[in-house]
Amino acid sequence: MIYESLPDGRWTRMVTLHPATDADSTIVCTLHTVPLDDAVYEAISYVWGDPNHTRQILCNGNLLDVTVSLHGALQRLRRLPEIGHRNLWADAICIDQSNTVERSSQVSMMASIYERATAVHVWLGEDVHGDAQSAFELIEEINDYHDGDYISDEEYVSYEWPDPPSSDQSFLDPRRWKHLQALSQLPWFNRLWVLQEVGVAGTVDVHWGNSVIKFSDLTTCSFYIDQRPYFLPFISECGGGFYNIIEAGNLIWCTYESKRSWKNERPYLRFYVNHPDIQQRRQFMNVLWAGARFTASVAHDYIYALLGHPSARRPDGVDFVKVDYSKSLNDLYLDIAEKLLAQAHGDLTLLSAVYHTGNSLTTGPSWVPQWHQSHPSMIAPLAGEHVWYNASLSESTEPKIPVMAGLVEGARLYVRGIAFDTVSTCSAAFDKSPDAALNHPVEAAWSLFQPLSGTEVLDALSLVLVCDMDGHTLDAAEENIRKHKTSFVSYCLAETTLDPAIKSGIVRINEPLPVEGDGVQYRMMVRNYCPGRKVFKTASGRFGLGPSAMRPGDICCILFGACVPFVIRRCDQAFKLVGECYIHGVMRGEIVAEEPLQKRGVEEIVFT
Repeated sequence: MIYESLPDGRWTRMVTLHPATDADSTIVCTLHTVPLDDAVYEAISYVWGDPNHTRQILCNGNLLDVTVSLHGALQRLRRLPEIGHRNLWADAICIDQSNTVERSSQVSMMASIYERATAVHVWLGEDVHGDAQSAFELIEEINDYHDGDYISDEEYVSYEWPDPPSSDQSFLDPRRWKHLQALSQLPWFNRLWVLQEVGVAGTVDVHWGNSVIKFSDLTTCSFYIDQRPYFLPFISECGGGFYNIIEAGNLIWCTYESKRSWKNERPYLRFYVNHPDIQQRRQFMNVLWAGARFTASVAHDYIYALLGHPSARRPDGVDFVKVDYSKSLNDLYLDIAEKLLAQAHGDLTLLSAVYHTGNSLTTGPSWVPQWHQSHPSMIAPLAGEHVWYNASLSESTEPKIPVMAGLVEGARLYVRGIAFDTVSTCSAAFDKSPDAALNHPVEAAWSLFQPLSGTEVLDALSLVLVCDMDGHTLDAAEENIRKHKTSFVSYCLAETTLDPAIKSGIVRINEPLPVEGDGVQYRMMVRNYCPGRKVFKTASGRFGLGPSAMRPGDICCILFGACVPFVIRRCDQAFKLVGECYIHGVMRGEIVAEEPLQKRGVEEIVFT
């Protein structure tokens, strides 16, 4: 028997990995129980992999099956005899996975385990196609170029970008980016638990086969790539894994408060994480939102894997929830939603995280986000982001509407709002994955918008598909509509799957304007907003982009406390929340401002 019961309190198990001269020899280790606060050890962050694809190791004299992935990590970290043994922590060995009570207890300590480790080793897997060294060299080259000049004190308060590189700069060679693409597509970059495992860590080394790089180098490179426009064509080619790195870096890794952190290893990284805009993003809803892009085998972990984040605690320092895998998923999500709304003091941004598919509108409270379901990018800004939407005039100096935002009774949510229109027709939903071949949104919108004529079509179509957002500045795209339309036309002309007759119609309408716009940037924005949504028209002739679960007859409304409109559906004496939407012409508070306060038709809305 390998496992004995752990004592009460902060106890765990450690693995002593014995050295070997032969890399292919059987892995031998000893498992022992220790008080966590006295232990000296390193931790492993890895993907479990296929549980049916295993290798055997010798643990406490007994054969133990471990996944091929963990076996590879142990093999890579095993030392030569002259260097000696290594004390490690790896969840699959150190936790009795068959004991639910123990698993809940150890998961609640996971943040402390990785934070206290002298080092965390990320194991990406074997370098099957020989990409690792080339990918790491490209990362280092991009960092060397962009490290630039700092105008700084100890906190690196300012940064000056270097001049844009010339087109013949070696790191802009598309052939080299296939190695970075291979890196970003590795399973580790999609695993939910890694967010906490490296977020709280002191120092992190990333191993891919026999190659190694600092995690701080990898993250710094992802920020440089995200913030420089000449990298846009390469980001789209790298795929979803690279978006995960950027999203996790911005919303999670940079908002942990660890005193001993890999985020202090590089000057730009230190400057970036101390920037006031980053600090404003330290909200648990942001963390949950970013985490929903990742994968976990147990749906409860979309909450539990992120409880180590400082925003997951109440003002008195107590965790929002306790780890309990016996709790139903609906009860867990409802509990978190209620606590987030109470903390938000009338801000209803949480409701923008709601996304329904199939029959999910009928399986629980419709207003509670289902964090384990994949979802499109939010239209509403996350905490710390400054976007021009203000549909309910919540930031206005106008007389305030009496707001009942976030009053929860049981599984019901009570808010106030204005129902102002209904959905008359909508397209099919666009493919949800940003890397899938979209059933083209321009084609779907073209036929829907045909009641408009001339430049009206071009204006509405080009703005709706990107929610009137300028991809460079996050200002309203309509403020420079001429530039925006040229980018839209450039995008359409480059789309090989778009109906040639529609292309001709767009060019004909656009003829007075040049076509040298930024089609690449427009394409990025379309891929950000359209997947998982539908274009639609309302009964009064408005156009918008809304949730995939919407249907004709649904109601368009403004909710006070939210900066974007919503689609809702009447259900008996209450409503179901279908999802957030963009509706052209109402995003600046036009509905709220068009009549005197007492005539605006404000009503109590109850969501079930």
